[in-house]
Amino acid sequence: MSGDLSLNINIKEPRWDQGSFMGRAKHFFMVTDPRNVLLSSETLEEARVIVENYRAGTVKPGLTEDELWRAKYIYDSAFHPDTGEKMFVIGRMSAQVPMNMSITGCMLTFYRYSRGSDTATADFKSP
Repeated sequence: MSGDLSLNINIKEPRWDQGSFMGRAKHFFMVTDPRNVLLSSETLEEARVIVENYRAGTVKPGLTEDELWRAKYIYDSAFHPDTGEKMFVIGRMSAQVPMNMSITGCMLTFYRYSRGSDTATADFKSP
């Protein structure tokens, strides 16, 4: 071991107990945190290096457990779980909330417009 942090931490599993609602909620909110969309490429690359080095058994000196878990969740939210490639911004887990809000807003706007036009047409055509 080349650092102060133990290599016994299992980062293949979520940090919190998945047998409880709060554990599942904390895990979900960390992976889908929309703030991760705004992270720079350098921050994403740093998180990738930390996670891959830890998996290989190398620990950066001075790395804390909280920093390791933060890097792991940044890695999970931006990189594909099977290929390890960085995903396009709107395809990342951290982009699900903002992207779905945009889609829902557009759908509601279109619905309101189309429904209003339909009602106006019906009112105009009615005697």
